[in-house]
Amino acid sequence: MHAVVVGGGIAGLATAVGLGRAGWRVTVLERQPELSAAGAGILLWPNALYALDALGLGEQTVRAGVENRGDGGVRAPDGSWLSRINGADLERRLGRAAVTIHRAELHRILVAGLADGTEVRTNAEVTAVPDEGDLVVVADGIHSALRRQLAPESRIRDSGQVAWRAVTPGEFDLSAGGGETAGRGWRFGLASVGPRGVYWYAAGPGPLRTTSPADQLAELRRLFAGWHDPIPALLAAARPEQLLHHQLADLDPVPPMRYGIRIALMGDAAHAMTPNLGQGAAQALEDAVTLIADVAGGDLAGGLARYDAARRPRGARYVRDSRRAGQVFGATGRAACALRDLVLRATPGRVALAQAAKTAGWRAPALPVAQRPERGLGA
Repeated sequence: MHAVVVGGGIAGLATAVGLGRAGWRVTVLERQPELSAAGAGILLWPNALYALDALGLGEQTVRAGVENRGDGGVRAPDGSWLSRINGADLERRLGRAAVTIHRAELHRILVAGLADGTEVRTNAEVTAVPDEGDLVVVADGIHSALRRQLAPESRIRDSGQVAWRAVTPGEFDLSAGGGETAGRGWRFGLASVGPRGVYWYAAGPGPLRTTSPADQLAELRRLFAGWHDPIPALLAAARPEQLLHHQLADLDPVPPMRYGIRIALMGDAAHAMTPNLGQGAAQALEDAVTLIADVAGGDLAGGLARYDAARRPRGARYVRDSRRAGQVFGATGRAACALRDLVLRATPGRVALAQAAKTAGWRAPALPVAQRPERGLGA
């Protein structure tokens, strides 16, 4: 069997890894000049790690990242906790600690996991469904040209919020815990990514800024000047060239995730979501592992039907819930923010832990691994 994977991001590479391990011939088509990752840090919840375990890459990912066993949750700008979850408690509940990793490290691990013989074609701009391949996997992101053809009713939807991301090298005091801090309309999140430094993001009302990165960084320094440590220190140490700035958007409605008996959509091409629940990469990895389990045996018609039935409702739920979370934590009104903070403070820790466990409680199916012929001494 031959799979053509359109897109060399997390979803596409994970699928290529798994199908290659199952004995398929795999071709990856990537529009960029090389397989590389743009981005900063990424949080991998236990469900994402279980998917990577199924691909044989879980332990490598853990070693390359930072396991989150301390306190996390949501704080007020003065540093007081609004809602707190202990990472070790979540690990006991789900069997895995969440991991923060630089996106480039995760990408490197996925590329290294590609089976021998996997064909990678770069500078491959795909504007029509390829004729080759028993299976075509559409994993080319929120701006997917193929999805626009297959599902023109699904549109990119602006959330009204924008974000900045960066990894700032150096040592910063994170002993008080990581997570997100929520103010009026503005949020700031941070986590260690190990020797590379601290990953941080800031989010607030749109539109996208058209000023220079230096001016944008100056704006962030002014906005967060009075917030708790180490937020001002992180922004003071950041450099303009490290800054990534983008719109927070999602896809509405979520389209079918299979077309006919040879086309599957996954990841941001199928259910792009705002990052407010930290589930974008996890859902892409879940997609990949579920598709591999469903089609690896060669039953494409039945497998794609099972895949769509399992993944489309789950993807749509996270698109909806992530958007709602963004509306709550990005609220700008004084009364709305006061009510949000009151509810968060009044919610028992066990309830917050149970909600986090529900979000990340998925388990991966077992995936087939092809038997490779043993090489003789004379080979």
